[in-house]
Amino acid sequence: MPRSIERFFQFSLLGLISTAYFALAASGYLDRPTLILTFAGLLLRAAMALGLYRREIPVHLVSAAALGYVAFFPIDFYFLSRDFLAATVHGVCFLATVKILTAQTNRDYVYAGVISFVELIAAALLSVQSSFFGYLALYVVFAIGAFTSAEMRRRFQNNANAVSPARARIGWRLSVVAVLATCGILVITLGLFLIVPRTARMAAMLFPNGPRLTGFSNVVDLGGFGKISRDDRAVLHVQSISRPLPPDLKWRGSALSRFDGRRWSEPPMVGRTIPTVHGYAEIADVNQRSRRDGHRLLYHVDVQNSGTGTLFIAGIPEFVNADFRNLLLTSEGALRVIAPPGEALRYDVSAHSGPALEVPLTMAERARYLSLPPLDIRIYSLANQWSGEGPPLDRALRIQRHLQHDFKYALDGPEKPVKDPLSDFLFVRREGYCEYFASAMAVMLREQGIPSRVATGFQSGYYNDVSGLYVVRASDAHAWVEAWIAGRGWLTFDPTPTGPAAHAGLLSRINMYMDAADHAWNEWVVSYDLTHQVAMAARFEAAVRRWNRRSSASN
Repeated sequence: MPRSIERFFQFSLLGLISTAYFALAASGYLDRPTLILTFAGLLLRAAMALGLYRREIPVHLVSAAALGYVAFFPIDFYFLSRDFLAATVHGVCFLATVKILTAQTNRDYVYAGVISFVELIAAALLSVQSSFFGYLALYVVFAIGAFTSAEMRRRFQNNANAVSPARARIGWRLSVVAVLATCGILVITLGLFLIVPRTARMAAMLFPNGPRLTGFSNVVDLGGFGKISRDDRAVLHVQSISRPLPPDLKWRGSALSRFDGRRWSEPPMVGRTIPTVHGYAEIADVNQRSRRDGHRLLYHVDVQNSGTGTLFIAGIPEFVNADFRNLLLTSEGALRVIAPPGEALRYDVSAHSGPALEVPLTMAERARYLSLPPLDIRIYSLANQWSGEGPPLDRALRIQRHLQHDFKYALDGPEKPVKDPLSDFLFVRREGYCEYFASAMAVMLREQGIPSRVATGFQSGYYNDVSGLYVVRASDAHAWVEAWIAGRGWLTFDPTPTGPAAHAGLLSRINMYMDAADHAWNEWVVSYDLTHQVAMAARFEAAVRRWNRRSSASN
């Protein structure tokens, strides 16, 4: 057997399995132990292919590991993953690791290739990033290289003297053939992606307990946003229809009014159903819609992987256009839709940019927004010291100013859980995430007799001039305060100090191009349906008409 062909085959097989693994890992549905175990197996196989590790793994150890995993599978299913398909994917990754480390016969190599194909199919169902297309291209390259070199290995094994070793050094030729064949296959694959509708629901259907990348929750535990703020993946894409959006917008998702000393949550109250007629829903009453102060904002929002069905709104919503049967307006003014898990939400909003009109509070609402659990007595003293005397608005602004200037914003929380996180923030650490600042201000306002609640959602984001969209990331998850002031209604306060600004540069520019590619991938591949087919056909027809007009003018 010529050594060049054998090495080409071994590295092609290794690349085949590695590409499928990285494609599956990029979906975000693999836990850390599975990622580490599989990656370690691939590294060991690479060392074996390079001749750095020459020991063969004993067959009895492989058998023992396989039997051990059979016993471990129920534990993973019932206690760890708690999901049959997730546990099955873990088993596939374990099987791929074992097979790539112990493969010696042609049958073993075939099994390894089949396992890699299963991993690639799983990645195709779970991935929503455009990077999957790159993994697919690499997989096809390695697949063609592995198949062609496997056929040559088989022929040499059947007739060892058929070709001299000198003439068998054709590894570079196999590479050229693989690349050329890949280009043709990718063109066909791209055509299939544009013809066959796809849906983003598949990942949620297969993994109902899988991760949701929104950075948003209807419950806020003190210390929760710190981890989210390290995630820079995009969760909202916004297209302004009327005018450029003003800076530092807050994309409100919900408001939380019940506080138990550690957690903010929504009250268990029934909301109001707003029917949609031909995709059109009136959110605001006639008084709000007839206002002439301020500006109207018209924009389109794409929310990826929304596990809560929450609509994120900037400004005061007046109209919503979307393909929803009904909208739910909660008691705290949040808009929700009952959508399949993992389904992307797309909707158009007409909103007012000014402050909300004053709506009187009922006695029950006022009691809810002033309710407090038992707190450290020092918090009451500090609230009185900071707020001073005067109208409610002046006292609220003083509390906000103290939190903004006397405390620091930090991503690192306490190393160990503390009994009273709010007191620890105010009197010990004096630094924290946005939910600490919002919680402290809301509690102090309630102590001063000012109704308040904590609002959650996103803020800021950036404008991507490559795609022409505003991009809001998971790291933009934010919490702020809404306080009811007599004569003014609900006003927004943000006591969190300004965090470190992101520096523009080459990396930021690259991220813009990558985000534009991911959004196009989601729009025209992952979420490709009949609507997109019609839109593409219309664009193609318009392009043909323009070409005909130019041809007629030139003649």
